[in-house]
Amino acid sequence: LDLHAAGREGALVKLKNLLHQAKAYDEANGNLESSVDVLEILGVVCNVSREFDEAVECFRAAAGMRPDDHQLWNKLGATLANSNRSDEAQEAYQNALAIKPKYARSWLNMAIAHSNLQNYDEASRCYLQTLSLNPGAVHVWSYLRISLTCSEKWD
Repeated sequence: LDLHAAGREGALVKLKNLLHQAKAYDEANGNLESSVDVLEILGVVCNVSREFDEAVECFRAAAGMRPDDHQLWNKLGATLANSNRSDEAQEAYQNALAIKPKYARSWLNMAIAHSNLQNYDEASRCYLQTLSLNPGAVHVWSYLRISLTCSEKWD
């Protein structure tokens, strides 16, 4: 497999084809755990190549097969948010947080989803939760400032 000769787009197509073959092989042989891993990787590749519908399908299937994986739910949420479906993304983030309530990345993503939906009060609450879990995330302060400004909270 010569990914360099194919260029970025060609390499992504070849990689996706290989992942689809691996998925089919795993499914045919009843290897569910490996199939989840392949779906997760395929979802990431589709997300990077902006094929959001296929990425959502991959992450939904993977999360359905491994429902206690907070990272899969977070990736599903991020993909939904990337495809301008922040309202749907919130449910995925809630699933991630139900599994791991102190997962700062899902709190941050939830905040961004609320901001995208102009729910600035709830976004601010989620940004504050993110900061309480990860005080070193200094970039979150600017997000919080924007959210508070948009909600016209001056106190």
